[in-house]
Amino acid sequence: MTNYQLRALEARVQAMPEGTERDYFGGWLAVRSGRFDEGIAQLTRAVPRLRESAPARAALALEALATASLAISHYGEAAQAYEDLSAHFADHLDPFPANDAALAHLLSGTPPPTITWLGPVRLKTSINPIGSRVAELTVNGAREQWLLDTGANLSLVTRSFAERLGLQPLPGVVDVGSGLTGFQSSMQMAVLPALALGGATLQHVAVGILDDRNLRVGPSGADAYQIHAILGYPALRALGAFTFTRDGEFRAGDAERPTSGTRIYMRGLAPAIECEVAGRPLLFTFDTGASSTDLSVRYYELFKHESGAWKQEAAETGGAGGTLTQTIYRQPTVVMKVGPATVTLNDVSILSARRKAAIDILFGNLGQDFVEGFESFSMDLSSMIFSVAPRRQ
Repeated sequence: MTNYQLRALEARVQAMPEGTERDYFGGWLAVRSGRFDEGIAQLTRAVPRLRESAPARAALALEALATASLAISHYGEAAQAYEDLSAHFADHLDPFPANDAALAHLLSGTPPPTITWLGPVRLKTSINPIGSRVAELTVNGAREQWLLDTGANLSLVTRSFAERLGLQPLPGVVDVGSGLTGFQSSMQMAVLPALALGGATLQHVAVGILDDRNLRVGPSGADAYQIHAILGYPALRALGAFTFTRDGEFRAGDAERPTSGTRIYMRGLAPAIECEVAGRPLLFTFDTGASSTDLSVRYYELFKHESGAWKQEAAETGGAGGTLTQTIYRQPTVVMKVGPATVTLNDVSILSARRKAAIDILFGNLGQDFVEGFESFSMDLSSMIFSVAPRRQ
């Protein structure tokens, strides 16, 4: 299951009779498919029956329960699942998700976000100097560029911007790691009472507070780019469905729900989509906060027989906590199919060694270059559908 062979698992679950086995595998699959309430119900039934008979499965079930609870911002339930996991099954899980457990505990008294709709969301977006989509928002009287980032597990702000917002940090600190570099940063949490996004207003938005230097990207000094605010997965999920257009608009609401497309899965709290490469269906996270695509060590191991045609070089990768220089390969052309559409990426970086970071889990992380050839792309984080619209002639 940890290899994310979700198609095979789905076929297997459908053939299972009712019982603990089906609840365990079906619940795990539901969580990875973004059907969090369904997954919680199945895993809650399975865990009591697995405690003595299959403690290793009980550990994975509790981790999936906690992840699902975090995804729907039920922090208290997530904290309870992590406490159970730590007290009884920690030896069966390597590595233990200590950072996620600390985050759930820190937010355990925080209500889940709610949303009020007064009209459609129509935000003008632009490309910032590091190639990411941003929208200018005014929150608590403070105007700032917010990076719209499906790859961020949380919404984040710098310490200096948190002061401008008037946020009061909650007691406690949690360590977080960058999904690309694996660097760890210390983070405090706060709750933003209201965040207006055009015609929608989110209430009770949990935001992480990082030191400014940990959201500074690029070389040191005047050439570095300072990110001050990131709108992450929980806030985007609350919007349900949203569309990014080529001409620079972010739209959200029921009108943006795609009727067909490719399924979205979840790697933790990061959306992932299935693409076909050389006839193989592979899962990649999709990160609107990344300017370019990075392929992982799993991709390298699968296709390394072709590496004679790749270039090798030292490259610098930036993320929260700093930059990392590592030897990588570059594949001149990668052709991917996403549903009926075809994407051709050029000069794509491939990691040939593990980073002990989230990118190691799937086959890579898709950035803005993946969608730049389309007129728009849409994500529905309720029905879990990703779709693209061809460019107008």
